[in-house]
Amino acid sequence: MIIDFTVENFLSFKESQTLSLVAQPPYDIHNDHILNTPDNNIKLLKVVVIYGANASGKSNFLTAIDYLKHLVTTSNKNSVSDSFTFTPFLLDKNYKTSPTFFDINFFCNNIRYNYNVCLDNEKIYSESLSSYPKKQKRNVFNRKLEGDKYTFKAGVDLKPKKFYEDIADKTLKNVLYLSKAVNENGNELLPIYQWFAKNLSQESSINEVAEKVHEDINYRTQLIDFFTQNDINIVDLKVNKKSIAEAIVKDKDIPPEIKDKIIEKHKDDFFYKIQTIHKDCDNDIIPFDFGLESRGTHKLFSLSSLIAKNSENKTFYVDELSADLHPLLVKSFVNIFQKTSSNQLICVTHDTHLINQDNLRKDQIYFVEKDPEQSTQLYSLLEFKVRNDRENWESRYLSGRYGATPSVFNF
Repeated sequence: MIIDFTVENFLSFKESQTLSLVAQPPYDIHNDHILNTPDNNIKLLKVVVIYGANASGKSNFLTAIDYLKHLVTTSNKNSVSDSFTFTPFLLDKNYKTSPTFFDINFFCNNIRYNYNVCLDNEKIYSESLSSYPKKQKRNVFNRKLEGDKYTFKAGVDLKPKKFYEDIADKTLKNVLYLSKAVNENGNELLPIYQWFAKNLSQESSINEVAEKVHEDINYRTQLIDFFTQNDINIVDLKVNKKSIAEAIVKDKDIPPEIKDKIIEKHKDDFFYKIQTIHKDCDNDIIPFDFGLESRGTHKLFSLSSLIAKNSENKTFYVDELSADLHPLLVKSFVNIFQKTSSNQLICVTHDTHLINQDNLRKDQIYFVEKDPEQSTQLYSLLEFKVRNDRENWESRYLSGRYGATPSVFNF
C-alpha cells in the first residue's frame, strides 16, 4: 500500500510535488473508505481522485508512478551505453540539466519502507532504501555518486554484507541497485522488487482479464456479479484459450519463411476469445462475440481486476477512469471499490459528480493546476475551508473556487 509519492523535475512537474494517501481525522466520516495499516498511527485512503483542466499534468503524475515502476523492473537490462528515456521539466533552463527525483513510502509485508532515486538521462546520482521495522528508520542500502565513483552502504538486513557490496561494485551507472541485486539473487530485496512489479499496477488489459476468467471460476463469478451490479445484462462468459502460433498457421497469405519465424517466436503465446452470454425475450441463451459489446462494457471488463478479491494489497493507478462510462457507472464503480476492496486506487477523471460528501472524503480529492511558469502544482481539497454539511463541492469546483479548471472564453 502506498503512503505517499513524490516527484520532482519530471514532465510538467518542476518543483517537488507529493500525493499523500494518508487519511486525516476525523476517521468516522466514510470509515469504509479507510484502510488500517500495521502502524496504528497511519490510516490510508482506499481512493484518491485527481482533477484538473486538460493539459494540466494529471496524467503526468500517473506517468511518474509508472516510470518509477518501469525503472525498478527493467533497468537491469540496460547496457553501458543505454540512456534513461524520460523528459525533465523543459521550460526552465536550469531544470533541463538537473536531476529528476522520485520518492515513495509504502508498506510491504507489514513493514513500512521508503525508497528514493535521483537520476538524469545518463546516470543514477543516488538511490536508497530504508525500513521502519520498529517505527525507527533503518538503512537497508544507500548508493551515492561522489565525484566519479559510487559509495555504497549496506544495512544489517543485507547478509552476507560482502555479497551485496560485490553487487554494488558491478552495478552500472545507468542501472538501479535494487534491480541489479535481485537479478543477482539478492533474495533479501526480492519482496521490495516484487512489490513494485506486482502490487503497483495499472488496470488489466482485456486479454489479462480474460486469462483470469479462463483460469479461475471464482473470478468469473465475481465479474458476472460486478456486471449485474452495474446494470449490464450479461449472464455468463465463455473464454477459450487460443494459440497465436496456430492462428498464424491458418493464415495462407503469410509467406512460409516469415510464418516459421513468427511461429517460433510466439510458440508459447496465447490469446483469449471471449463470448458474452445474454438471454433473449424467450429466456433463451444467446452468445455474443465480445467485439459486439459497447466500449463502456469493455472498460468495465478491464476495471473488474481492481475489485477482485486477492491476498495482496495492491495499489492501482488509472488514467481517465470515466472514459466511455456513464457518470452513474463511475459513481457505482467507486462505491463498490470502497465498500468491497482492500486495494487502493489513484485515478484521474473529469467526472465531477464524484466531488461531493456522499462519494468522497475531503482528503480523497486532489487538484492539479499550472502556475505562471507552466509548472504543475498538486494540492488537496483539505487546503480549503470547506464545510461538509453545507457546501456543494462540485458547484464550487466548477465555479473556479478551488482552481484547477480551464479558462473558457466566450466569443
